[in-house]
Amino acid sequence: MILHLISADNNTSIIYIHEELPPNTLLIQSISSTNSLQWLPSSYIYKIYFNLNQNQSLYTTDKRIDREEFCEKNLCNCSFCLLTLNFLQTFSTNNISIRTIQIVIEDINDHAPTFKQSFIKLPIAENVPIGYEIPLESAIDNDYGIFSIQNYKLHPSINNPFRLIQTNKPILKLIESLDREIKSNYLLQLIADDGGSTPLSGQQKIEIIITDVNDNPPVFDRSLYQQSIPENNKINTVILQIHASDRDEYENARISYSVEDSTGIFRINEYTGELYLIKTLDYEKIRSYSISITARDHGIPQLSNYAQLIIDVTDVNDNVPNILITSINGTYYDNQPISLLECTPKGTSLFYIYANDEDSNENGRVSCTLNDTRLNLIYLTLNAYSLQISGLPLFDYETEQYINIKLNCTDNGLPSLSKSILFHINLEDCNDNPPDIISPLPFNETLLILYETTEIPYIITEFIIKDRDRFQLNTFTYSFIVTPFLNLTLTNNGTLILCSMPLIMGLYIVNVTVYDSGNLTSSISIPINIHSINETMILKKFSMENTSLILILSFFIIIFIASILIGICFLITFLLRHDKQSKKSLCLCCYSCFNIQIKSVRNSSCESMNSSNERTDSLQKTTIEVLDDGRNPSNRIYQYGVKEANDLKVINTRGVDQGDFSYSEKVERYLTHLNNGIIGIDTTLSDEGVYGSSDISPDQIQQFTVRPPSIISIPSSQQHYQDSLKRFEQLYSLVEHRQQTAFTSDSLYV
Repeated sequence: MILHLISADNNTSIIYIHEELPPNTLLIQSISSTNSLQWLPSSYIYKIYFNLNQNQSLYTTDKRIDREEFCEKNLCNCSFCLLTLNFLQTFSTNNISIRTIQIVIEDINDHAPTFKQSFIKLPIAENVPIGYEIPLESAIDNDYGIFSIQNYKLHPSINNPFRLIQTNKPILKLIESLDREIKSNYLLQLIADDGGSTPLSGQQKIEIIITDVNDNPPVFDRSLYQQSIPENNKINTVILQIHASDRDEYENARISYSVEDSTGIFRINEYTGELYLIKTLDYEKIRSYSISITARDHGIPQLSNYAQLIIDVTDVNDNVPNILITSINGTYYDNQPISLLECTPKGTSLFYIYANDEDSNENGRVSCTLNDTRLNLIYLTLNAYSLQISGLPLFDYETEQYINIKLNCTDNGLPSLSKSILFHINLEDCNDNPPDIISPLPFNETLLILYETTEIPYIITEFIIKDRDRFQLNTFTYSFIVTPFLNLTLTNNGTLILCSMPLIMGLYIVNVTVYDSGNLTSSISIPINIHSINETMILKKFSMENTSLILILSFFIIIFIASILIGICFLITFLLRHDKQSKKSLCLCCYSCFNIQIKSVRNSSCESMNSSNERTDSLQKTTIEVLDDGRNPSNRIYQYGVKEANDLKVINTRGVDQGDFSYSEKVERYLTHLNNGIIGIDTTLSDEGVYGSSDISPDQIQQFTVRPPSIISIPSSQQHYQDSLKRFEQLYSLVEHRQQTAFTSDSLYV
């Protein structure tokens, strides 16, 4: 045994061995550093001859390694017997390669030459000429190269009229004339030797019978016939016609043909020489046939001649591809549905696919395709693929739960042949869908809440949530952010509740986020407008006055009233010019009236008419007015007036208090606090009932329950009067007990 190991590259090794190795012979040790080698299907045929053990070492099996057997089975080329063993080498799920072991089996001289017949009789007419040649049967030696047949010998080499001529086959040549009356037969021995160091030989005994009369054998047109036919050639059709001639006459010239074909595939018409195909051919099994054709005449003695016929079978595309599918762990796919998570990442390998075709060349080259772009076929090696997830597009359990994948493999022959396999994928759900907010729907308009009439707690909305994920528990969590601050509660069942009214009326934006158990979210924005009922009435009134005529008339009325007020202010100023305190008060009144006019022009017509009507009816009302300085927006003027409805009179800072003294005193003390301790006073505006101030911040007011809207006027009905007094007492409590701190610019009005 001689072993030669040559490393061709990192993934291919070549081993030279002799045939007839003992069983369990180690050929190569530790092929791979990982214990992940698997036989590829294309190499399964060699598993009976070679064994890959757990240590990744390659051994021979008990099966005899016979080079001639491999050649006969077309497992290797007869002149150079090369076996290619392919293994799948897996380092990780996404890192695989093909490991190739090439084994070259070198011949040894283990076969002796043999003849098909150990004894033959050759009749030869006595009148054959000198130089007549008799083709002999060639010996057969299953060894190749130097170990095949090298020469022939003839015994006895003397005392016979024949000599042996060695060409590609042995030939007996007559060197002396024959005389049947002297010697009627000759016994010869043909010996074939091979080229081994100790040559092996085979023998055939030949009896040459000398016959009389018929002295011309048949002669073929050619000594060697060659014909190529496709493997799908129809049976019982003529392949070619053999022709031989005989110079004799009558029966001595009548020729019969016969063939020596052990396969039984061919038949010759003994009279015409037409050669027929009587069995189907298979290029993948036998690619060439060598047939000996004999032509015999009917003379006495009968003469014959031989010709050689070589038939080459050509390949046609007559085999459909074979498809083998294995899982990543090497088990065979048994047509059972495959379970696959819809969120399985891109590049994950699902199967290995092997497609082979028994045809040769382009007829045996196979390409495969899929009917679904969500899967890719990654080329590994010839006719081997890895089935992976492409990720474009993604699988979606909510759209489809079952997927039928069609794998189609087609060879490159003309016409091409194909084979298809269907395999089924059962998708499993992942948490890949955020919760759907069924209710409430997205808000296109602001949600209006009346400040005065809404009962607390107030249910703003109730959320109805659905999740398209099948196995997602219908349990959701909520979070929200409201701007600006609003006292809200969002329960676990999705109910949004207003717990208390805010200090400031206006627009609030509530951003609610819904979470499922996998922390996928959906959000919705809810605009809420908390407003006074008075503003609602004004808006309703304005919405009813929807004609352009009313708007134009309202505009002119506002201009007219403003002009009158300005005139009155100038008149009062002129009359009170001599009294300094009164003058200041009147100036402030003019200033206030002027600001009212500016505000009225800027506001809508409905609001201006409402304000004008309320001022006109001021004898029946108690008012605290807040005025903005149009020249300096940061300066605000607080003006109060308590006017007699039935028995009340104007209360001023000089201590003139009539009627409801405690209420008047509280007004005066409140304004005194504003003047002296907490809020800076504009010294130019020091008349009774008129004071300047800054603002009150929200966090300074949160400890008191104070209604925030700006109250321009309060109707004098008994209920409204009590409400007005209550609100004022709350503000009085604020300034009576608060510490001296600076106010911010955040606005709160009473």
